[in-house]
Amino acid sequence: MDLGLKDRVAIVTGGSKGLGQAEAEALAAEGAAVVVATAKSVREAEHVVRRLLDRGSRAISVQADVSQTADVQRLVETTLKAFNRLDILVNNAGTTGPHLNKPLVDLPEELWDFMLGNHLRSAFLCIKYAAPHMVKQGWGRIINTSSIHGRVGGRPNLGHYGAAKAGVIALTMTAARELGPKGVTSNVIAPGFIGTGALRGSLAPVL
Repeated sequence: MDLGLKDRVAIVTGGSKGLGQAEAEALAAEGAAVVVATAKSVREAEHVVRRLLDRGSRAISVQADVSQTADVQRLVETTLKAFNRLDILVNNAGTTGPHLNKPLVDLPEELWDFMLGNHLRSAFLCIKYAAPHMVKQGWGRIINTSSIHGRVGGRPNLGHYGAAKAGVIALTMTAARELGPKGVTSNVIAPGFIGTGALRGSLAPVL
């Protein structure tokens, strides 16, 4: 089935590995040009891009901390300079792991701020600076990554993560209502556990 993505241009944040890498590869397979954005995993992002280029796709990598305004602005500007348009935004950036998990009463405020910035502020900033270009074109697609924790909440030691991911769901609903009439749809996925590198080491084996 043709998804109509040929020659569309997509930014995938957190696109260097795991779910983001899979999303980048899927978009490229449908004919989209892909911008693989990462804050720290530069080598992995470059590897993803090389694989896509070897398959005949168009792709570049951009190092950007998408919780920071200047980096998001540069990411969007680099995308437009490379491909002259921006059609799809996949907000997948985020981090998790047992070393970040704390009960609320022991949770450092700076860790709370980090998790909210990493998962929620980043999605807001990317929408804020990418969506105007989609509106100008009259077409755009925004896909945000939440989590099952954002839907059910309450998991011990993950209050910051669950709150951030619940915020992503609410943010997506607002974006859908504000941008939908202008031709830009917004949707959110809320996956459960996925066997990515970030989680394999922290999950107990299933016997």
